[in-house]
Amino acid sequence: MTSRGLGKGGIVLDFGILKQRVEKVLRTLDHTYLNDLPYFSKREPSSENIARYVYDEVKRAFQGESATVRSVTAWESENACATYFGRKE
Repeated sequence: MTSRGLGKGGIVLDFGILKQRVEKVLRTLDHTYLNDLPYFSKREPSSENIARYVYDEVKRAFQGESATVRSVTAWESENACATYFGRKE
């Protein structure tokens, strides 16, 4: 997450709120056959596309907040991952 400044109490975002919203997004993937999800009906459930999905969903979960998503990394294994940085807007 990134922000242009600190909010009340000198923080950008309470980690409890961050954790709660990210976990809600991740629950949509947990113990799920990814090809059954509408998002993956026309996309391979690769690490790259999973990172993009999580990025888009977390970004949506924080719309209107001062903090924004900077990147999401999806790990396949201990030494293989894909990071999505979002689209240029």
